[in-house]
Amino acid sequence: MAPEPFMVTSMLRDIRSLLPLVFFTALLAASPGWGQDAKKIAEILRKAAETKEETGLKTPSKTRQEEEERLPIFLLRDRARIPARPAFETISVRTRYGILKIPREQLISVRFAPRIDPDLEKKTAALVERLGSSASPGREAAADALVNLGEPALAALKRLAPEAGEEVRLEILQVVSRIEKTGKRKSRGAGKYNGAMDEIHTELMTFRGEILTEGFPLKTRYGELLIKAVDLESIRFKADGRTNRVIHVAPSFQPSGAWLDTRMDVGKNKLLTIKSSGETSIGSWNLTADPDGTNRYSTFKSNQGFPMLSLVGKIGKSGKPFKAGKKYRLRSRTAGRLYLAIQPFDYEPAGVDGQYRSVITITDGP
Repeated sequence: MAPEPFMVTSMLRDIRSLLPLVFFTALLAASPGWGQDAKKIAEILRKAAETKEETGLKTPSKTRQEEEERLPIFLLRDRARIPARPAFETISVRTRYGILKIPREQLISVRFAPRIDPDLEKKTAALVERLGSSASPGREAAADALVNLGEPALAALKRLAPEAGEEVRLEILQVVSRIEKTGKRKSRGAGKYNGAMDEIHTELMTFRGEILTEGFPLKTRYGELLIKAVDLESIRFKADGRTNRVIHVAPSFQPSGAWLDTRMDVGKNKLLTIKSSGETSIGSWNLTADPDGTNRYSTFKSNQGFPMLSLVGKIGKSGKPFKAGKKYRLRSRTAGRLYLAIQPFDYEPAGVDGQYRSVITITDGP
């Protein structure tokens, strides 16, 4: 029986792939002194080819859990967390200086000021009217219904209280107190934002304004969603509010002269991590150093007493310098731009070669 066309094609492909191997084996066998090793070398090459082929077939893929861990997290006001892929490219923000359009790729995190949901406001107003009922059961039922609406109803209740009559106003204030007490018991504490304006944190700056985007289309593993801004507490576009950047620091950047501007802003109480590697050297002194610097010679110019050739940093132009070294991890007490430099070699400041590579991470915690 004649072979099928696709079988012939497959056989030809296999033969062509072996031709270089056969040729190389024959060449080795014909070469003086190499004949005895030809079979061994050919076998090594064959196994290497098989290993490469198997590796290509078994390329590890990202697990669904790993992919979701890298997705932005949309935190709702009811404390629900939704990992999702944004289906929008920019967000629009009104500031006192004009309207900005922020590319999604540059966003680190967004925190939303409390908003009043029009539908919820109508429902709250209707229940407030029932608080004025002459029947006690009706008032109690309305009060319980308002408490069940929870924190989202607080803004509307506080707005309606001054306009209500004396009795109804007292009922409203009691409802507000019950909601706030319940909220305190359920609150997770840190991280909740109650500012009057939205806070936008990008790779280059942090500022406040009014996010004009009313809804955010998302793609999840279960389908597509549209989340209203009124329902959102925050969006973390990068895990833990994380900012990562790789910076190369040359010896020309020195504390006594020009510092290297990393173009990274560190917020107050943010966790700053700097992991550095690389090498600097001075040939005429037969000296090499890593980011921790060298203690082979004592510095006589540095007021801080940092080792010469060590990596140092500061937050803000007038910030106090600190030793970054190979690994630095500390929560910042101040806010400002991060600067890096290399402590000079006092005996020959201009003779230093090499550079340090720093991976800088800024996170919210823990």
